[in-house]
Amino acid sequence: MSHTTHSIDQKKLARFRRLDTAHISAIESLSRTYPFLRDRMEVHMPYHRAKSAFQGSTIWVWPKFDKRPVGFLIFMEDFPPCIWYPDRQEGMTFRWVLPPLFCEKGPIVCLANLLPSESVLQIEDLLIDQGKPIWSTLTFSKRWEKLSELWNRIPTEQPLLAFTPRIVTPICLEDWPHHYDFAIYWIIQPDHAGQSRWFWKDVVTVHESLSYVAPQLKRNTEVMSTLCAYCSPYTKMVLPDIYSLQSQEGGNLGLASISTLDLSQSLRSHFSSSSPSQGIPVEVSWNDSFKKYQIVKILPTDTPITTQSFFHHIQSSA
Repeated sequence: MSHTTHSIDQKKLARFRRLDTAHISAIESLSRTYPFLRDRMEVHMPYHRAKSAFQGSTIWVWPKFDKRPVGFLIFMEDFPPCIWYPDRQEGMTFRWVLPPLFCEKGPIVCLANLLPSESVLQIEDLLIDQGKPIWSTLTFSKRWEKLSELWNRIPTEQPLLAFTPRIVTPICLEDWPHHYDFAIYWIIQPDHAGQSRWFWKDVVTVHESLSYVAPQLKRNTEVMSTLCAYCSPYTKMVLPDIYSLQSQEGGNLGLASISTLDLSQSLRSHFSSSSPSQGIPVEVSWNDSFKKYQIVKILPTDTPITTQSFFHHIQSSA
């Protein structure tokens, strides 16, 4: 048993290893060759800047599920691929199967976020393409096209990786309402060359859900292991992808919080293929940070809906 455990530990260590001194020195040399790598690639957008940014030129958005600053995904000849966080001066290497001579013409540097809870590496921008600093010369949409071309060169089968790599799918401003969730942070990327992107969260708009929650709410012990609510599209607001929750008796449980983009897409797919008036059972749990019930997953259509009395967070605000 101890030998088996030791072998497993060795395999895990081989998949994630800290950078050695030579590797860190090479990254420092890279930042001297490309000075823009020392700049902040991601800055907070103040609320007063939002209106002018949204009314300006083309922008792209996508959810920022990791609150930490974005990292550099770096491919350099003679070194294993790695993600490097300049703000923390630390990183880790990966055992990534790459095509022959992948970095022969020069280093490749991307912006990426490692999402440990989902075991996903989300690659979001291409800064240096085979030694060419395209971040300062190409718009984001052109860089993303280059990123897609680069991505198509990398083998899809990666048996040695301990996560799933993927490139982000940018959302244009016109389609943002179909994906919008005020409870999460968003990346806002102007379609310009050499311009840092913003991260932003809606903390100003007054949402109707606030009226359902008492000013002081204590966390109580749950009396049920699973709470099932009736979910249906909320039709009193212009924005789509907003859902209301009801108990078995039809009692209003407020607007739903949606934690992941995958869940948002699943709900949108369901309601786009059925009558909006036909709701579905969903498992919910109370999110104390956002003071509302959060959808955990979609349940089978014959799942019984929980009665009003078990939603004690709503009861306490009455």
